[in-house]
Amino acid sequence: MLGERVLTDMTNQPTEEKARSAIALILRYGSLASTLLMALGLLLILVRGAVATPGSGLPILPRMLFAGLAHFDPLAITESGVLLLLLTPIFRIVAAAVSFGLEHNYRYVLISLGVLAVIFGSIGFAMQ
Repeated sequence: MLGERVLTDMTNQPTEEKARSAIALILRYGSLASTLLMALGLLLILVRGAVATPGSGLPILPRMLFAGLAHFDPLAITESGVLLLLLTPIFRIVAAAVSFGLEHNYRYVLISLGVLAVIFGSIGFAMQ
């Protein structure tokens, strides 16, 4: 019937299809979760007002972000949404490397790891 969603069992799919489905899920739910976090943070800013945190405008350390999340700080929630949005493609590359490894396609595993090395090297260089 029209409009009826047919769920397929992922165990019957070839490995390549499983990998594509997993990567699509990572991108879809990563972007959805980051959007929801940013929206929640912005809603809390509108309701409560933005609270100036010590060192505003300076780089945020992970422990500062986690402390802000523990106190339900609107700015920390918004920043965690942005961070998740930035990390989503990295999760996708890791999932691709794992799927290539499961397919014994080691050339693409090395390419994926090379891309990750460039990304992490760029992040490290930018943080200096």
